[in-house]
Amino acid sequence: MTGLFRRMLAVLLFACALAIFATPGFAQGTTGQLTGTVLDPNGAVVQGATVSVRNRDTGLERQATTGDDGAFSVQLLPPGLYRVTVSGSGFSEAIVEEVRVQLESSQVGRVIDGRAISQLPLPTRNFQQLLTLSPGTYASVSNNTELGRGDVTVSVNGQRTTSNNIRINGIDANSVGTNSTPNLAVPATDSLQEFIVQTSTYDATTGRNAGGNVEAVTKSGSNDFHGNVYEFFRNEKLNANDFILNSAGRPRPIFRRNQFGGTIGGPIVREKFFFFGSYQGTRERNGASLNNSLTFPVIDPRLTDNNRTAAGLIAAFGLPPATQISPVSLALLQARLANGQFVIPSAATALGLTPISGVSRFTENQFNLNLDYTLSQKHTLSGKGFYASNPTFQSNYNFAGLGNGNQQLPGFGGQLDIIQTLISITDTYVFSPNVVNQARLGFSRLRVTSVPEEPITAASLGITTPFGATYPGLPTIFVTGQFSLGSSPLADQSSRINTFTLNDTLSFNVGGKHRFRAGGEYRPSRVDFYFNAFTRGQINFPTFS
Repeated sequence: MTGLFRRMLAVLLFACALAIFATPGFAQGTTGQLTGTVLDPNGAVVQGATVSVRNRDTGLERQATTGDDGAFSVQLLPPGLYRVTVSGSGFSEAIVEEVRVQLESSQVGRVIDGRAISQLPLPTRNFQQLLTLSPGTYASVSNNTELGRGDVTVSVNGQRTTSNNIRINGIDANSVGTNSTPNLAVPATDSLQEFIVQTSTYDATTGRNAGGNVEAVTKSGSNDFHGNVYEFFRNEKLNANDFILNSAGRPRPIFRRNQFGGTIGGPIVREKFFFFGSYQGTRERNGASLNNSLTFPVIDPRLTDNNRTAAGLIAAFGLPPATQISPVSLALLQARLANGQFVIPSAATALGLTPISGVSRFTENQFNLNLDYTLSQKHTLSGKGFYASNPTFQSNYNFAGLGNGNQQLPGFGGQLDIIQTLISITDTYVFSPNVVNQARLGFSRLRVTSVPEEPITAASLGITTPFGATYPGLPTIFVTGQFSLGSSPLADQSSRINTFTLNDTLSFNVGGKHRFRAGGEYRPSRVDFYFNAFTRGQINFPTFS
């Protein structure tokens, strides 16, 4: 009888669901619920049975009692592995080991756990590149030459890429200014326990926007010490040359990336107080990025290193001898960068196609610290903190991940400094097996500042601009369909986004199968920014002859 009871329990218990709720309305992020029905060997419901759920890593234990219909629910559980024990009058105790929380609900989405995150191939080890595993999501294929984190811009069910909602450890992690995914906090894959993308049929606790809702959860410590160290590297010597570069006789571009770090977690006081910490560093020099380093301008083959004088240009281009050439144009054609190269290079091929590799740089230092304290089996506290600094130099400046369709000549990139901070404190209190409350306080800060690379001033070439005293850089010069040069028009900007999150959720169970939640959230945000767009001026040449 006991064996059959155990088998039926194993089959019927999971109907269980641990759902991770990303909840900007009625907050519940990073937790879920375990539900099921207990039957006897004859298929009859068992009333008044005691169900104990114990976290295998931390020893946290919660209990519930089956109702008249044999159903039970254990709510607001942290994600992890659980040991479920069921005891009932007249039956021997039944145990189900290693119950892993999974998403089984009316919501459409997919949970990606830590094992999948660490084992699936990711070009830059950014968990955002796995967001498209959920139904209804779309993003461009990740480019394995991408600079830095390789952020992914995701569209869900045809919605705009700015219509998504991102939460990390239950608090708002969005960029209020653009609501795009580039520049958001990206915890190292080794520090993530799991994440989920909900794409449709959200319940009442979920849905800040009409697109996807992403909830990421970082790891916590356990009763055993665990840790790892790692390093991943890439080098141009392991890559083949780009086809166009190779055909133009250009060497294989530099591409050196080292990503290293480690994690450690364990008990401070067994069964009581736990910690988890991680560090990740990245050092990258990248001349192969299609978005930030490689450009393919078209330069007139008649322009060479030796004919950049008035007489040389008149002869090379077959102009009338009396042709007057602007001294500004001559100064620009003769201008050089600090490395001695001409600002406007000579053509590399007879057709004028001139592949150029500018070296971009990326540095990352990120830290993660989580603390979990069990005051009692009814009362737990959790604190999680994340900090990352990502200074980046983009040889071809790319604003907000929107792409740069102009064939920007090297020497006019941008320095981009990004700092992310996330802090959350969560208090969970069990009033009774059927009534649980969770309160959370969180703070997120996103600071992004970019400065244009300006090796040449407008005045040095004889160009006068109305704002030259304040913005002395060279104007942005576009030669349609061929190349552009000069200060990037969008690179002089800075934003400071501070967001506070305060929420509370009360969950209660009525009659075993009926579960209700009530709560609210207050989330003020402040954005301070400046955006000196197109302040250096712009000159457009529709044709080049």
